[in-house]
Amino acid sequence: MVGAGVLGTFHAYFASRRGLRTLLIERGDLPGEASVRNFGTLVPSAMTPGLWLRRANESILIYRELARQAGFPLQSDGTQYLATTTAEFAVLEEFARIGPAQGYECRLLTPKESVSLNPAIESVNCLASLHFPNDARVEPRGLLKTLIPWLTREAGCVYLPGTTVVGVAVEGGECLVRTASGARFSARHVFVCNGADLRTLFPERFAEAGLIRCKLQMLRTVPQRSVRLSATLASGLSIRWYPSFRICSNWNRLQDEPVDPELTRRGIHVLIVQDPDGRVVIGDSHEYSTADLGDNLDAGTEALILREAARLLHLPSWEVSERWHGVYCLHPETPLFEQTLDERIHLVSGIGGKGMTTAPAVARESLDGVC
Repeated sequence: MVGAGVLGTFHAYFASRRGLRTLLIERGDLPGEASVRNFGTLVPSAMTPGLWLRRANESILIYRELARQAGFPLQSDGTQYLATTTAEFAVLEEFARIGPAQGYECRLLTPKESVSLNPAIESVNCLASLHFPNDARVEPRGLLKTLIPWLTREAGCVYLPGTTVVGVAVEGGECLVRTASGARFSARHVFVCNGADLRTLFPERFAEAGLIRCKLQMLRTVPQRSVRLSATLASGLSIRWYPSFRICSNWNRLQDEPVDPELTRRGIHVLIVQDPDGRVVIGDSHEYSTADLGDNLDAGTEALILREAARLLHLPSWEVSERWHGVYCLHPETPLFEQTLDERIHLVSGIGGKGMTTAPAVARESLDGVC
């Protein structure tokens, strides 16, 4: 497996479970890109009905099993989508009626019930909320720090960090993997889970496929000692953003309600989660490009995210203790890029913002199709 982000690590997990000799190669000491620079939310509520909702629900079960075995924390408080406008309320009310028949477990909450679930909610702006109790969260920075050592210790996977793979080819019926240091490895199959790196391996394939990069911006506040969020909070902007809500006929009504054009231009929708130490994670924005996106953090984007977050909840302090960006890749039309070369090299990429939520099930299916 090339790349130890969430996709690569779960490919290694399911290969090891099949009793296969498995090597997981990572260019960093530990993964440091999009798989650890996100909310850690596992949100079947955001997935389209059918295939992706099934994958999300299956992934939740895999996370639960591994949390018990490997010992990483898994929060199971769900996601609470807040309606602050009449059109948003109409969508949530309709989803509560039609969603369960399509596989979503959810419950519409009155303003009083909404605040009872999360007392930090700004009640004056809350018309209702929709709670999805099956959604969950892992702490992304700690997940792979725990899971990869457990794989090497308990599942027999070999982990090779600090190693950049510069070539993968099929020679003599086997895959030959070359590293920048000159090392060579052979394998019957190689899975390339390259994340947002579209240039090191098979750049022509990714360019031909039309994969693009997306940069998101996030922040973390100082600890909020007197606030405890009992569920992930998602805004009306998230209702507009996530494709699951488009099953509602009332979703089109959202287009009739004006939204600050800067929010649209910067791709902002607001999610809010809380870490065990009391710090609150808030984001995010979306900037797309086929070129380099840069490491800069935009102060205007951060101000807009904080402004919208303050409409949803009240915090004792909005002081920011940490800010960062993450980059993932996606295809503008296809929800997952998979391509097999010479029957042995498998490119698995372009999962977009669904990686944390669906990677376990996607990885298992990849192995089912090969091994």
